Amino acid sequence: MSSTLRFPTGMVDIHGHLLPGIDDGARTMDMALTMARQAVDDGISLSLLTPHHLNGVYQNCAEDIRREIAAFRQALSGAGIELEVLPGSECHLVPELPRELAAGTAMTVADRGRAVMVELPVHTIPIGATAILEDILSLNLVPVIVHPERNGELARHPERLAEWIDMGCLAQVTSRSCIGKFGDLAQQAARQMVRRGLIHFVASDAHRDHRRIPEMSVGREMIERWTRPEVARLLAEQNPRDLVLGRSIDTSELQESVKSRRFWGLFGG
Repeated sequence: MSSTLRFPTGMVDIHGHLLPGIDDGARTMDMALTMARQAVDDGISLSLLTPHHLNGVYQNCAEDIRREIAAFRQALSGAGIELEVLPGSECHLVPELPRELAAGTAMTVADRGRAVMVELPVHTIPIGATAILEDILSLNLVPVIVHPERNGELARHPERLAEWIDMGCLAQVTSRSCIGKFGDLAQQAARQMVRRGLIHFVASDAHRDHRRIPEMSVGREMIERWTRPEVARLLAEQNPRDLVLGRSIDTSELQESVKSRRFWGLFGG
């Protein structure tokens, strides 16, 4: 498989832990290849692979991720699996992250130096989180807040996420949160965030070849029910493709879609 992006059609998964043996995702190459097949079967044509970095357990610097991506591409080609993969990282929001990004040791989305996936703790918002996000933005990088619906503080107070979106951040919801697999609070928060236009991407956050598999279609279908097909298409196809290609995300189109008079007439406020 060529390392050159082929502009595939279909869904683009911007959050997945398929690279084997380097974090809490796929344990072996065989499992990683099974997950890749599952992604293709679900209609995913391109996956951004995002191993954990700076979360207190895993350290996966940019150079290591580049090497692992090259090996995985060879394995995909050998197995005849038509899944494009690009390098990324799920970076914990810690004070040293802006320094690593400036030095090039933390991986950006698709290694383009335009955006970075950032993760919060499960239950709280760290002191100084907004300042760290401002530091990242000052590097001309767009922070993409991953699974905010699974952070207890943001789930209960989505206006905190709205403040970060107003600053210039973007946000990604987990597909399985939308169908209640991370609990009622996460599902309710996902619904509210999507309907308020605070979510720009849906992704799998796949970790295994069972339960937490690379599956986006279930989340996309639920987002269609919450809003309408155009919103689901933006979150599952257009916006994630623009992100990995290094293009700016047109948030105005999303806002128009979720706040249209027709939408509120059909689904209520």
